[in-house]
Amino acid sequence: MNFKQVEAFRAVMMTRSMTTAAGLLHTSQPNVSRWIALLEKTLGFVLFQRVGTRIIPTPEAEAFYADVERAFIGLESLNDSASSIRRRGTGLLRVGAVGSITQCVLPDAIRLFREKHSDIPVVVNTGGSDAVAKWLATGVCDIGFCSLHTDLPGLRYERINTTHGAAIVPRAHPLAARAVLTPADFRDQDFISLPAGSFNRAAIDRHFPDDTRVLSIETPYATTICSMVGKGLGVSIVNPVVPRALGIAELSEIPFSEKVEFHSYAVTSEHHPVNSLARRMADCVRETFAALERPLPAR
Repeated sequence: MNFKQVEAFRAVMMTRSMTTAAGLLHTSQPNVSRWIALLEKTLGFVLFQRVGTRIIPTPEAEAFYADVERAFIGLESLNDSASSIRRRGTGLLRVGAVGSITQCVLPDAIRLFREKHSDIPVVVNTGGSDAVAKWLATGVCDIGFCSLHTDLPGLRYERINTTHGAAIVPRAHPLAARAVLTPADFRDQDFISLPAGSFNRAAIDRHFPDDTRVLSIETPYATTICSMVGKGLGVSIVNPVVPRALGIAELSEIPFSEKVEFHSYAVTSEHHPVNSLARRMADCVRETFAALERPLPAR
């Protein structure tokens, strides 16, 4: 028994005609007759009797047809499932991201994602780059976005954005009128810094070998730094994506003369397939980063 034979039997049962069934299957009437004969041989009972020009299903055929129809309903269900997967992906997207991306990039990225996948639930987990890596390695998340590589094996890192650190100062601060700030301009200034020992902190501090800054506040989140600068608590150097996304009116972004690179990566696992929803979210995150690369307009 093969699918062609069963399909031919179903078509004949539906049309009560070998000729009409052949048209439905886009084949010839002799082919349909041959498939039915082969099916009868396999089943061991007669399926149709001829009465004049008509064919009449036998009781055995009627009983067999009930099971065939249930099977075809199952196949149609599989078609519907495949269509849903093509349209919606696996039905749930699990994202892991570091705090700055969660707060400053993902909101707009998810808005773009919703334009094509309005009915897909998105679960967002926030943690450091190490935590994001672990979530990907263990299958907790489908895709991750972080700022640093980790040593965890089995992960793929794709750089999706690189920006150069910018100085941020309160809008009423004397330095706000400068076109560019150099390390010397930070002399005796209250400086709000990332944590000691962090990669990005080291990338900033290397430009201050004879450090004359006043390291007054330390915090791990660039969003917190921006809020504090906006409140007049000090000055800092951050990934400019963060103040641009936050849009804090009391804060000014000024180019920093030295090169401080901030990288962002999309992370996937080599052991878990990347579904279409995760790929789409990565595209939306790239698009959002691109929009945030434009400096804040002068106020």
